[in-house]
Amino acid sequence: MRAALAALLVVLWASPALADDTPIRVSLLRDQFRTVLSSEGGLTVRPPNASSGSPYVEPDVTTVLDVRPNAGGLLLAGAIQAGSAIVVAPADPRYPLAIDGTVYRGAAIVQTASDGSIDVINVVDLERYLDGVVGSEMDPSWPQAALQAQAIVARTYAVANLGTREWLGYDLRAGEQDQAYKGVAAETPSVVSAVSSTRGKILIAGADVVHAYYSSCDGGYTSGGDALADPQPYLVAQRDPYCTTSPDDGWSASVDAQTFASALRASFGDLGSIVSVAVGSRDESGRALSVAISGSKDARVIPATTFRALAGNHVVRSTRIDSISVRGGVIRISGEGFGHGVGMAQWGARGMAEAGKSAHEILEFYYHGVQFASIADRLATR
Repeated sequence: MRAALAALLVVLWASPALADDTPIRVSLLRDQFRTVLSSEGGLTVRPPNASSGSPYVEPDVTTVLDVRPNAGGLLLAGAIQAGSAIVVAPADPRYPLAIDGTVYRGAAIVQTASDGSIDVINVVDLERYLDGVVGSEMDPSWPQAALQAQAIVARTYAVANLGTREWLGYDLRAGEQDQAYKGVAAETPSVVSAVSSTRGKILIAGADVVHAYYSSCDGGYTSGGDALADPQPYLVAQRDPYCTTSPDDGWSASVDAQTFASALRASFGDLGSIVSVAVGSRDESGRALSVAISGSKDARVIPATTFRALAGNHVVRSTRIDSISVRGGVIRISGEGFGHGVGMAQWGARGMAEAGKSAHEILEFYYHGVQFASIADRLATR
């Protein structure tokens, strides 16, 4: 059902399963061989889809639970054999759930993986999830309009991804792969206010949920959707005069040439010692599309995104590269921006908010021609 919900907005709005309290499944931990869950008010531990019947442990006395993989399923508290998946929830909702020391709203699914490890998935209402995302993605001290814009794009991104990884058992991953999510620790009054004041609001384009990509700083020029192999009429390359105060507006980096050559070898063969590196073609935003690498044995032209990944995405901050040179066994790179640059620039949103722009004006600048919709209003009029 969730795959269909994610595919068609008409179905999304027509279904009572999608509301602003829709549960979303967030992959927190993967490939683990132990996890510890706790709640000061006690824990309920049951098989999936079992809302009644005898729990695995006594909720009133169990406040900490050690879970490990075991032959045939999961081993609880070193003594109780369970099936391949369990649902763990706070017995008292006043005391949220801690998972390996990090506190989250909602419940957790702990399940075995095919390699014998365990995965941990947080099941949490959409709006409570956003309380943990907005303050993880953006500084809570930033202007309220910027935080509201972040709340709307984060909500839109989440709704667009509902059901897209059904075979994996979750909707989104916590982290750079999708959205940063630090749970309760990221909740502040300013963040909760931004989420609640935009409750249920998402971006749409016609009948579709917008693909609401965003990144830290676009370096003064946004990327078109082609940069993520997702051309959309609302994702355009344009000058951005607002993203000027980011520490990544201009950056420089150094990469050991020998280390880079070793990383390159695994995918492209042995080029020998790196002799020169140069930007090849560029797109309309000025971002590198390709990078030409000459070695003492061979030469290759590789995608700029691959060059960035091999050098380190946090080292080479973006593909909006100004210069590359090789000197003394070191590849020296300078550029602008941090991230892919598609959609909203978070530092640009801050700049626009400081210039007096509203959340709607911010989003209309970064996503051309989109409309704003309320999940709740659409449900009420279906």
